Amino acid sequence: MKQRILPKSGIQTMLVVAGAIMVSLLGLLAFTRFDNKYITKAAPAQDNVYIIPEKGYCSLVDGWEFYPDLLLFPEDFSSGPLPYYRTWAGEYPNLSLFHEDKNPYGISTWRLHLRGNGSVLLYLQEPLCAARLFLNGQSLGETGTVSSERYSPLIKDSVYSFVLEGETELIIQTANYSHYYGGIWYAPVIGDAQSVGRLISLRMLLYGFLFFSSLTLSLFCIALWERKKSDGSTATFYFGMLSLSFALRICYPFLRLFGVPFVRALYVVEDAAAISGIYFSIRIALMLFLPDGFKRLKKALGILSLGACFVVIVAPLFVFPVIPNLVLWYGPLVSWYKVIMAFFLISLTVYGGFMGLLHTKTVLAAAVANGICLFYSVLSIGYYEPFVGAYPEEYGAFCMVAAFALLMVQRSKRMAEENIKLNLHLQKEVAEKTEHLQKLLSERGQLIAELGHDMKSPLTSLSNMTQIIRLNDIMLDEDTHKRIVHIEEQCNILSDRLKSIQEIAAQTSSPVKMEPMPLNTFLADFYHNCRPIIELYGPNFLADIAPRPCHIMANREQLFRALENLLYNAADFTPPDGKITLSLSADDDFAYIVVSDTGCGIPEKDLPNIFHRAYTTRSDKGGQGLGLAITHAIILEHAGQIEVDSREGAGTSFTISLPILKSKNEYL
Repeated sequence: MKQRILPKSGIQTMLVVAGAIMVSLLGLLAFTRFDNKYITKAAPAQDNVYIIPEKGYCSLVDGWEFYPDLLLFPEDFSSGPLPYYRTWAGEYPNLSLFHEDKNPYGISTWRLHLRGNGSVLLYLQEPLCAARLFLNGQSLGETGTVSSERYSPLIKDSVYSFVLEGETELIIQTANYSHYYGGIWYAPVIGDAQSVGRLISLRMLLYGFLFFSSLTLSLFCIALWERKKSDGSTATFYFGMLSLSFALRICYPFLRLFGVPFVRALYVVEDAAAISGIYFSIRIALMLFLPDGFKRLKKALGILSLGACFVVIVAPLFVFPVIPNLVLWYGPLVSWYKVIMAFFLISLTVYGGFMGLLHTKTVLAAAVANGICLFYSVLSIGYYEPFVGAYPEEYGAFCMVAAFALLMVQRSKRMAEENIKLNLHLQKEVAEKTEHLQKLLSERGQLIAELGHDMKSPLTSLSNMTQIIRLNDIMLDEDTHKRIVHIEEQCNILSDRLKSIQEIAAQTSSPVKMEPMPLNTFLADFYHNCRPIIELYGPNFLADIAPRPCHIMANREQLFRALENLLYNAADFTPPDGKITLSLSADDDFAYIVVSDTGCGIPEKDLPNIFHRAYTTRSDKGGQGLGLAITHAIILEHAGQIEVDSREGAGTSFTISLPILKSKNEYL
């Protein structure tokens, strides 16, 4: 049998990489072909005049006359031609090529001749960093302040409406002392109002979806992490931060609609968010695919990422105003850093794929797509700019957010399935342990019952013999007679204790079998059975049972025993001229059984302890403190509660509350 050169996981990883590359390239080619300002642009005519269609839209890419370091007004062109550079939008990112000291900042003028007929809209997207427009010698408007002396930057997408009547001259003055890009970097769009308006709306819808979906994911994950951070759910936190960084990065179109004067800070936030997004993606991948070891690699990665964030924050805010020619290195440095880190992420996920780790394929496909998009963004500068869609780098970052979102869902699903299995296993184990415990209790109860039965016969014989000796007075002196009486008393005490042991054994030997029972009828029978015995004690025994029928789930013998304990307790502490009352009332949820007496009452200090086993207030009468403890246990087994209300010298009242069966369906 031939041995495979690559394991199955390696073959799958290679297929995923190849598929992701193919899909990414096809997608990018489709965007480049159908949503690209550099393809759908104004058609040139003779004499460098560009034709504007009556329907639809196009971009103003080619044919610009570029005048660096000059602010030219319409009247400046009336005296004759001036020297200029023929260029296209995006060819010159700044003015560094026109300065000996490579200073990228300065002023410039852009001029273009248009031809068309009818009303049009001009969509000027983000002129960097201040702009003023003139059409046929008339001012259209201004964003910021275009002047080297009174420079005031303002980043804003502007829309201008005007009418084309034949050939028209468009002049745009720009000034930039804030950003590493300047001038007409983004090609303006022109067309009829309906087409341009629809283009802007679709663009806002797309960015709105990207922004709000990622922001929602981030808030949800951060809230989830905050609630479960004691469980060490760090991956959830990093995914929330990844989504938040993407949301901060992708929200700029909305800020451009209203205008942002804080130019440096705005671009710092965008660049820092992009760098942070790559960092959080790699941290999640390291956590999933390299959970143990590689501490030095993780530490180095953290230092490198923090250093990159430091650079993109400090350089635009503090370094470029002092040393502007460093701008030339900044843009390429940031772009290639993103590409390198993207390919490191791809390598990390490829390693996870070859190791056969769970859920690697989704992240691997997204990482490959992200790397391809980043690389394409660097290579396509000046050749691709979307009308409606996002930029390749933004699509790639969203792929990472979506992939990790899917990964979190898969992990949560797998954890839920494991929890279900654990719960089923735990329920099964609990059932087995419960059955075993019930069996032990039953055997223990049976053993105690048998032992009590075996002890009862010799104890009874001993008690009878002492009674015979004492009653027949067989040659007993006074001292021996006393000892015989003492032995008889001890036999009675042992008999009472043996009876209590048998009661406890009977109570715990097996589970109580419940059945539906009409409580009114039960209490009436209980009253008639116990009345003659209680009245032999002396007190009057009264009943006040509500006629309203109510049913409960109960064990007849156990409930009878519980009420009997309460009743005989009341008889022991109630004088012959007193009374004992058994009453029943009910509401929608519970039935209330009350056993009250007019006896001596219970001291307040004893009330918290009367339901405890072996606690009694009548040790001189041989009490063992088991009756109320057994009653309390029986009532709890019936899902009920028992409460006591007593005052010394004013009697005692025990109230039992038991849940009512509202319909037969509750116990069928």
